[in-house]
Amino acid sequence: MVPKRYMMMSILLLVVWIAFYTSLGRNGDNHMHKVNSWITTGTKLEASSPCTENLAWLEPYKFSYPIRYVSRNIIAVQTPNKSRSSITVLDQPLFASFTTVDLKQSSEISNNECLPPLTLEVSRTKVPPVDASNIIFGLQTTIARLRDTVKHLARWLPHTGARLFAIVIENEENPADEVEMVDLERKFHALGMNVTIMHPVRRIDSFAQRYFSLVSVMYRARNEKTQWICCIDDDTFFPSMYDLQAMLAKYDTSEPLYLGSLSEDWWAVQHYGLMGFGGAGIFLSLPMASVIYDNRNECSENLRTTAGDITVMDCIYRFSTVKLTHIPGLHQIDMHGDLSGFYESGREMLSLHHWKEGSATGFKLEMEKMHLIADLCDSCFLQRWQFSNDVIVTNGFSISAFPNGHLFQPKNLISDSAGVEKINLDAVEYTWNDNINVLHSVAPTRDKLDESIKTSYRLLDSMHINENSSGVRQVYFREGKQKSYYTKREMDTVIVLNWLQDNEKFSSDFRPG
Repeated sequence: MVPKRYMMMSILLLVVWIAFYTSLGRNGDNHMHKVNSWITTGTKLEASSPCTENLAWLEPYKFSYPIRYVSRNIIAVQTPNKSRSSITVLDQPLFASFTTVDLKQSSEISNNECLPPLTLEVSRTKVPPVDASNIIFGLQTTIARLRDTVKHLARWLPHTGARLFAIVIENEENPADEVEMVDLERKFHALGMNVTIMHPVRRIDSFAQRYFSLVSVMYRARNEKTQWICCIDDDTFFPSMYDLQAMLAKYDTSEPLYLGSLSEDWWAVQHYGLMGFGGAGIFLSLPMASVIYDNRNECSENLRTTAGDITVMDCIYRFSTVKLTHIPGLHQIDMHGDLSGFYESGREMLSLHHWKEGSATGFKLEMEKMHLIADLCDSCFLQRWQFSNDVIVTNGFSISAFPNGHLFQPKNLISDSAGVEKINLDAVEYTWNDNINVLHSVAPTRDKLDESIKTSYRLLDSMHINENSSGVRQVYFREGKQKSYYTKREMDTVIVLNWLQDNEKFSSDFRPG
């Protein structure tokens, strides 16, 4: 018979061994465990079912296989009179689990934990072009930059009835080629954009004078429908013409009005003045434009700066008592570097600026890809949804995961992250490089988050789907990293969102099985 002390010692050793093994499994590859856990932990999942997908469409991207992959089908439902909030918090997860995909082996994948289509409420779906015949836009640029701008203007200008006048040059020494101007104008017209391309009013005009002359060009082109003329840059972008018109409709256009937005950088405001900064868009009512037109000769000479928007301000303040009406939703975007905090802020975005390649911010974005989702749900572009698995979708820009539980959860959900400091999502993450004063504009702000707290998947591409192009597919991507020489490189991650509006069906290449 085995003595009691030997039996007790054996039991004790067994308990120690089990504890050690459990601890080892818990700590091994800790980062990837956390990243995986944000899609499963502390959440009651919807009933999942097996599904299959054909991923042959991924081949052109030349990913480094194998990759981690997950997708979700989303149905956008229009809710009448629903206003867009800064963030919508949902009590369900975005995904069930990732699947390892290797197209070298097979383009067909099966997922045993496939969630049903997710329904999200939006303000509008599949809206026809808004009537913007009350607005004339004007910009001045080079013929090369205007040619590159066609695809971006095509996102918001076509079939709206709005007109645009573009003053172009080849460069500061040479005029634009006449034949090229005519060909480019025809291209705009073929795309449903009422664009007039013209040489400078005077060949000797400087940059600022060309910009200032746009006011007179647009004012002379007014008709019985015109209420506003608007000076923009070639990288000014209006995400929703519906929202823009809703803002303008609040004002009495029989009065002289000067609408615009300050720079986000308080130094620029102090240095240049309380003015509408041009890249955000400057809106002038016809009575206001009339004042500038009547004093155009005096205002266009002996300029104090080389900036056209300053010349517009100087003329208004010199010859009228009108002052700037500040519109916070118009954005100059005078920050530099990583602007993800701004784009993920959930703020109202009536206009965007400085996103083109070669812009002052150094933060290039493919706006035509980001904005494609607006074809389906208009102002849902850059709208935020927070899911119960600590994930935030900023529509058209990024998907962010917070694997350590730093997000506030709805009261009806149990969280396993007690004691973790929560993030104030009403504050803008200060991701840009500049140490600038933004108290008057972007504030409140919060510190930039470390990658151990926030895992970001940025939009790589978007495209229309289904035979009638009724849906939009978004591809979000994160490149796997090698943390050290001794660790294996993480797999790249691809997250796909397939969007349709209500009453439409998903095509067979990604329909849940």
